[in-house]
Amino acid sequence: MSGGAGDGWGSRRGAGGAVLEPSMAAEEERIAKAALAELPDDGVVVLDAGAVTERFAAHLPVGHGYTVITNSVPVAMELAARTDVTLHLMGGRLHRKAGATLPEARELDGLSADVAFVVPGGVSFDRGLTSRDPAEGSGKKAIMNVARRVVALADHTRIGDDRMSRFAALQEVDCLITDTGLHIEVADRLRARVPRLLRV
Repeated sequence: MSGGAGDGWGSRRGAGGAVLEPSMAAEEERIAKAALAELPDDGVVVLDAGAVTERFAAHLPVGHGYTVITNSVPVAMELAARTDVTLHLMGGRLHRKAGATLPEARELDGLSADVAFVVPGGVSFDRGLTSRDPAEGSGKKAIMNVARRVVALADHTRIGDDRMSRFAALQEVDCLITDTGLHIEVADRLRARVPRLLRV
């Protein structure tokens, strides 16, 4: 599983401005496994596009009868053969490079989910969750709006990375999961801004 989708591909710039390599497989695996603890016993789950949610989907527990809504083609392919999962692929324009649809709010109108797992392109201390593109940001916001709980999944290279389009304040997520590559001082600064921070 290389690259990823939904702001999960291409090089990124960290808080210091240095270009960062996209190879974050071990960190994404830890984040994905930690995120499993945020699942309800059953119910409706929304998975945003991203390499980390692809890993999450691969580890989705069997036999819980989850309904999964996603805009990620790779996530849908991962879960397509699962007879214990009811799968809904969101409509919208296909972002081919990201392997994801860009859903509009009307695509999700009337839906309700227990928890949404969102992958921001960047996490700004001042502006909140950001994306490289306004259409992607709008889709991520629409995903957040249908869920009773929101869990943001962001490896440490995304923290401090302020992208063009802001789609949510830090206080709008219930939990943010990152990895131990995030310096403890930066984690403490972030912990003061989000309701709950996990560093795994």
